[in-house]
Amino acid sequence: MTAADLALIGRRVLLDDALVPATILVRDGRIAAIKHGYDPAAAARSIDAGDDVLSPGFIDLHVHFDNPAIDLAADFRVGTANAALGGCTFVIEHPFSTPPTTTAERYAAKRMRAAAGAHVDFGLWGALTAPSLYELSGQRALGAAGFKAFLPDNAMDFPPASDDDLRFGLADTARKGGFVLVHAEDRERLRVTIGRERAAGRTGHAAVLAARPPEIEVEAVRRVLELAEETGGGVHLVHLSVPESVDLVTAARVRGVRATCEATTHHLLLDSNDLLRLGWRALCAPPLRARAEIEGLWQRLRDGAIDAVVSDHCPYSRADKAAADTNALDGPFGIQSAREFAPLFLDEALRRGWNLPEALALVTSRPADLCGAAPRKGRIAIDADADFTILETGVPHPTDAEEQFGPDRWSPYDGRESRVRVRTTILRGKPVVEDGRLVGAAGSGQFLALPAAAKTEGGSR
Repeated sequence: MTAADLALIGRRVLLDDALVPATILVRDGRIAAIKHGYDPAAAARSIDAGDDVLSPGFIDLHVHFDNPAIDLAADFRVGTANAALGGCTFVIEHPFSTPPTTTAERYAAKRMRAAAGAHVDFGLWGALTAPSLYELSGQRALGAAGFKAFLPDNAMDFPPASDDDLRFGLADTARKGGFVLVHAEDRERLRVTIGRERAAGRTGHAAVLAARPPEIEVEAVRRVLELAEETGGGVHLVHLSVPESVDLVTAARVRGVRATCEATTHHLLLDSNDLLRLGWRALCAPPLRARAEIEGLWQRLRDGAIDAVVSDHCPYSRADKAAADTNALDGPFGIQSAREFAPLFLDEALRRGWNLPEALALVTSRPADLCGAAPRKGRIAIDADADFTILETGVPHPTDAEEQFGPDRWSPYDGRESRVRVRTTILRGKPVVEDGRLVGAAGSGQFLALPAAAKTEGGSR
């Protein structure tokens, strides 16, 4: 047996899509050997998961940590602390910082400042915006495998992408690798529908549902996929909320388009009635959908048509968010859920009769493959980073926003009971969370450059 400085042992270890007794030996932050069977004497120092689940560390492909841009290191300290408490060992942050990460110079500065505060490892998506289209190569060289394009108007100093912008970016990925990530809501139709609601004096949460109906998303997804097919580029559709959108991605894959998609936990757990009931805590874009559409998303998730489950964590102060109860059409849009998204998704999947390994794949191996973090991340395998999440299952635990880290603690999930709870999070062989408490130091996380060859090749499992 290979000499090791740490052994992780458990009776339910996720290996090759099954929960089995195993002993994992770690040396210098990497997995050195895997021994089938429960062996408490395998190393001088050990972490015993017992009957709890020992999983690869979770991966969240979609987070926003800019809150409120006082200091990037501080923002990442708060954001990654919550991610660690939720079982994540690797996250990828989107480019909506202040200033937005639209150039190679800004990307390099953000990479350095973020690392100073990070509790877990992280990557950074690049940006696709009209003023900086020729910055893609510079961002790619620094570690960006994907470039975010935002179609609707926004208040983030992030110019919305036109068809020509998308065509340029997609063609670039066809030649050089990587993909374009797209927030797909039709800008022109949104201007009309939002204007209609304002003109009628409707600005509440019901007006958001009326102004952002499913077809606003579906038509934008259709157009983006047409451009991807035209150019041969790779595309990843973020936070899809409508089953028809997912079906368009599936059909495009059949035609040979390099396309993947993700769903958020809030679009899988909460519905439009929750927006009307909870107000600002549940306000997001695209908005929460009717229960029938949520059931359709779950079916497509089970069929393998959706490639990852993400948080789309958006932190705002309670005061900023609460302003939406006066004028919801102007937002701010986003749900704070880095800590809650994975355990609540896994709990709901188990309630629906899934087995735990197939649900875990959507927050471990499948997102790792999609973004190019594999083989270092996403699986318990020799030479992979020794990233683990230990899960207690079967014991009811109420969700409580006060268990979040940071000054602004709020959640649309308060009081929701979960039978999946993160007990321990381990980053490269060192505990970041123990018994549900943050123990790791800010700055422990490292930036991981993602390969330019990362490709969108999703499809049914």
